[in-house]
Amino acid sequence: MNEYDTDKMFELLRAQDFTPAISMEDADLVLLNTCSVREKAEQKVYSELGRMRRLKKLNPTMKIGVGGCVAQQEGAKILKRAQNVDFVFGTDNLIELPEILRESENGNRTVHINRLAPRQKVRDFIPEFPSSASHVPTLKAHLAITKGCNNYCSFCVVPLTRGTEVSRSPQNILEEAIKLCRNGTRELCLLGQNVNSYQADGVDFVELLKNLDDITGLQRIRFISPHPKDFHPQLADAMADLPSVCEQLHLPLQSGSNSVLKRMRRWYTTQTYLEKVEMFCRRMPGGTISTDLIVGYPGETEEDFQNTLEMMQRVRFDLIYAFKYSIRPGTRAADEENHLSEEIKTERLRILLEAHELILKEKHEELLGSQQEILVEGPHPRETDSMSGRTRGNHSVVIRNTDAPSGSLLPVRITGYRTHLLEAEAI
Repeated sequence: MNEYDTDKMFELLRAQDFTPAISMEDADLVLLNTCSVREKAEQKVYSELGRMRRLKKLNPTMKIGVGGCVAQQEGAKILKRAQNVDFVFGTDNLIELPEILRESENGNRTVHINRLAPRQKVRDFIPEFPSSASHVPTLKAHLAITKGCNNYCSFCVVPLTRGTEVSRSPQNILEEAIKLCRNGTRELCLLGQNVNSYQADGVDFVELLKNLDDITGLQRIRFISPHPKDFHPQLADAMADLPSVCEQLHLPLQSGSNSVLKRMRRWYTTQTYLEKVEMFCRRMPGGTISTDLIVGYPGETEEDFQNTLEMMQRVRFDLIYAFKYSIRPGTRAADEENHLSEEIKTERLRILLEAHELILKEKHEELLGSQQEILVEGPHPRETDSMSGRTRGNHSVVIRNTDAPSGSLLPVRITGYRTHLLEAEAI
């Protein structure tokens, strides 16, 4: 979502006759787009701003702005603590960037962290951009369809920094998707903190996928991040039936312990989660599944952790995003008792990652000799006469001895693998 927001900032700035600087030292304007999901996000922001003090001394006219989730969370504190910052803008205020810059040029240090009014929240959380703000051609693009979240999981700061859930109008989404595809985009990744609960103007997520599938030139659709409670048979059927929707599902588990899941306010059990996995696998044999996992949640026992390892072995995830639990300000989990030591969390994360590496090796062995369709993304940055791309299952692949153009769909045979990379030859 932050990458998507950054792209929108670029579009707005291009409409104001800004162009990207070669380096930070050469810039008239520096924007820090921040995320507060992970621990120590605030410290990292202030450390970066500290390093930028030198730039402001060398170029007093340089403007520095802080946006994103840390900006929403910290607000005016940033201006007080970092005197080199000229303005702060929150997650709902991106579209105001041109006006904010004009205020800054007049010498005002400002904070803009007001939420959108409720009447705006169905259609316009990503308003129309100026006609001069054109998309830069890109083979793969993000496309936000919702923002915010209503689940209030006990460990998660998103509802506090991005607000409650808002669905963008389907017409607005389709218009942007069509523009992207006319400009060369071949793969869209739909974004939302709870993407599959999308609902706007009588259109739900399944209907939206069907509408996007009809767009000329769009070859692949992915989406992140869905919630297991909203993954239902109709969505599984749509994934199987719609040609452009990839055989890949990101389904956050977070923990393999039912008691931990309950305290996390995740609203499913390991059994219902496994039923969702089975539903996907029946409709998409050979499809890939990725997940999010947290170790060291407050009160997590050794048995709880072993249950997480067991769930990972049962599902055999193709990819995991695993993290140590970290306290997020304002969340329910921050006030829980029995917080685990950093040493225990670090050790459990190490064990989890090592166990998954063995699963990944087995999964890669199974792929040897298989035929896959690759969306060619471009020359490999480090290997000559080779191209990079991804399978429909989202495996990263290097294809040797080919000059297939970027954007083409190339049938390949998998010939080898590395830890997080498959090797292939064109068929």
